[in-house]
Amino acid sequence: MASYDQRGQRVDRQLNINFQNYDQPDPTVLLYQGIQLLEAKSYQQAISVFKDVIEIEASMSDAYYYLALALLKGRRPKILIRREIEAVDELLNSATVMGESDGTVQLFRALVRDDYYNGNGIKNYPPPFVIDLIKNAFGCNINIDKLRALLSKLPMPDNQLYAALVAQIS
Repeated sequence: MASYDQRGQRVDRQLNINFQNYDQPDPTVLLYQGIQLLEAKSYQQAISVFKDVIEIEASMSDAYYYLALALLKGRRPKILIRREIEAVDELLNSATVMGESDGTVQLFRALVRDDYYNGNGIKNYPPPFVIDLIKNAFGCNINIDKLRALLSKLPMPDNQLYAALVAQIS
């Protein structure tokens, strides 16, 4: 008995193949999309995208940096609860540990820790201390454009460290 394909042509054998796309999205493209969402203040969507980037490419330090920034959701660190600060701090630590000597990440971590711990009068907090982060940061490359962008997203003009950094890059 003869078989016919969808076009009505006779076939002796039919082979069915299901193609599945196993390609994962490009993490660099996703990171860029996450940054755009962060710029648009779509924090939840940005958080989701940055988590996807980390799942795809766990060694991409910028994903941890921007995820930490997104978790702040435009708020100053001083008003967050400790659990939120610890999550942000852990992400910034991960970004630092990945081997890239980016002083901007360390300055971001110093700003978060200074505003939360010192701003709330918490004297006994786990290391690293703010002064140590600042010293380490100035021993590394600091991307001034990235620092400017960071400072523009942190609403804490009455923080002394913030004010000193703004004065230095102006």
